[in-house]
Amino acid sequence: MRLCKLLTAMTMLFAGALLAQIDDEPVPDDYEGLLTRNDFTATMRGGDLEITVTVMDESIIKYATSEMRSYLRKLKEDYLDDPFVYDPESKDRPIPFLVNFRALGQEVRYEPRELLIYSYGAKYRPITIIPVSPKFDTRVAYIREPPVGAIYLFDRAIDLESRELSIVYLNQLSFNSWIRVIEKLNEAKTLYEVYRTRNRDK
Repeated sequence: MRLCKLLTAMTMLFAGALLAQIDDEPVPDDYEGLLTRNDFTATMRGGDLEITVTVMDESIIKYATSEMRSYLRKLKEDYLDDPFVYDPESKDRPIPFLVNFRALGQEVRYEPRELLIYSYGAKYRPITIIPVSPKFDTRVAYIREPPVGAIYLFDRAIDLESRELSIVYLNQLSFNSWIRVIEKLNEAKTLYEVYRTRNRDK
């Protein structure tokens, strides 16, 4: 029994080391990833308002489908082009999230800066909010119109692989199921490791 437990622990450590190793490697542009937008998006609904928060950090989107990966990278290229705001080469660069506000019923007002992230009990407010939609600063979403969105930059100290991560809006709406994102991410990493091994042996 002890030997079995020891082997299981060693296997988990080995698998963890492999996944940590591929985290530091770029993924080929032609790799068709596993993650869809829903796999790394937090969705909150309350009253007439829906909020979606999609993480745009390269550590996650590099495992996304090529279409989704290209879309999010293009957004970063178009809107995060100021190195003083977001330097992709800096280890301290903030974590970008695409945040959309959508009206479900009648027109609804929203408060952009009241979207918070909690990680290990610490509260994080957005460092910078960069509108993607022309009408984002009106703070109103209208029924039968596309969602209004912006790229939110949060502190790099947030651990995207923490089960303790949660997203809260106005202390009324919350997303506390980040474990689902982590599980999907680990599946995608495992699949990529298989792909990488097969291509390395060719």
